[in-house]
Amino acid sequence: MSAPGSVTAAAVGLRCWTRGHDPHVKAAVGLLIAHETWLRRSEFRTGCIERDGDGTCWIDWDDAREAFDAGRFAKASSTEIAVLDLVIALGEDRYRFSRVDGGQARMVTEAVATAVGVDR
Repeated sequence: MSAPGSVTAAAVGLRCWTRGHDPHVKAAVGLLIAHETWLRRSEFRTGCIERDGDGTCWIDWDDAREAFDAGRFAKASSTEIAVLDLVIALGEDRYRFSRVDGGQARMVTEAVATAVGVDR
């Protein structure tokens, strides 16, 4: 096992991993890929993403949180760090979104939309 060598290999491998995976992991990986920044950073790819011989990649969320909390990504901008923190929190299911019901999910969605200034 090794880290993916490129942004494309990481994105393709992670998408392969999320097929059939829990929604919170799909959301985390989708945000990570859409944001683009962290897949471009070799310290993130080599420190947080593993790759099988078949190209499938995955993230060990505990290792990613440990690296984040240790400040290994502190050279990034504050907004890049905020996105990575959210990606990891989603992946590790920190907020237990996998267990909320539809009404709770709508409340969370509304709160996040309000926090970022989006009218819904």
